[in-house]
Amino acid sequence: MNFRLLSALTVLLLAFLLCAGCTGTGGDADPTTPRATATITQAPAATATPASLTPGPTQTVPPGKEIDFQLQGGYPSRITNDLYIAFSGGKGQDFITKIDVRVTKATGEVITDTLQPVRGDDIIIQNAKGENRVEISVSLVTGGTYKVKDQIVVVP
Repeated sequence: MNFRLLSALTVLLLAFLLCAGCTGTGGDADPTTPRATATITQAPAATATPASLTPGPTQTVPPGKEIDFQLQGGYPSRITNDLYIAFSGGKGQDFITKIDVRVTKATGEVITDTLQPVRGDDIIIQNAKGENRVEISVSLVTGGTYKVKDQIVVVP
């Protein structure tokens, strides 16, 4: 008895599936019929705002996940006006998945780069004479992203 009921339900279900697949309005299959074309109007280009050299607020990582960075102007070479950014590690270095660095030079040029979450990994920005804004954001394995540094570094 159960076998007949099961097979009847299966046939009914297949009939519903076939009917559902055949519904809808069919479009004209005639290739000579012109289709309506959409007119796309171009929006005016947004004006680029100059990069700001004013530091903003930073966030504090959760307790036990503190990290540190070394920011130094004029190192390793004062001749080429280098800006040195290095990951120094900390208690939270094992919880970091990504480190994003954004440097806004005194000239307005913006440079973005990433550091590996390995103690001693560094970036050297050349020709960075003057006041430079350094922003560092870290992503943790817990899913949060924190802006941990946003400060002005002077390169002599």
